[in-house]
Amino acid sequence: MRNGFNENELEMEEGLDNVYTSAPPPGVILEEATQEEMDKAASLEVRHIAFMRLQDMNIQFDGSSYKELLKDFQDFEQESSDFWRGVAARLSVPYEWPIHIDYALGIIYMGEHDFGMEDEDLD
Repeated sequence: MRNGFNENELEMEEGLDNVYTSAPPPGVILEEATQEEMDKAASLEVRHIAFMRLQDMNIQFDGSSYKELLKDFQDFEQESSDFWRGVAARLSVPYEWPIHIDYALGIIYMGEHDFGMEDEDLD
């Protein structure tokens, strides 16, 4: 048990019809990251930030530059998706869960979400 979350609850139940019902609360540590995962996640984050800053610059591109940049974006998205799918599969958690890697501490933890909080908001 970590952070009050029973890791056995992550196991898929027969007949589970909603991947969000078994999601742990934000901040729960799910697992330790490998060095390779930490390095890859940090590298993807740097590329993501660079793309975001480029987008914020509102630069106009000609057709060929746009096609090159679009290819870079597509390659980044594919690489990112492949990486996070692999991490989710290793942890046996749904890909849709917002998992994050802390590059300094080497932990994989549950990110912010509001799954299953609709009932709490009504109180």
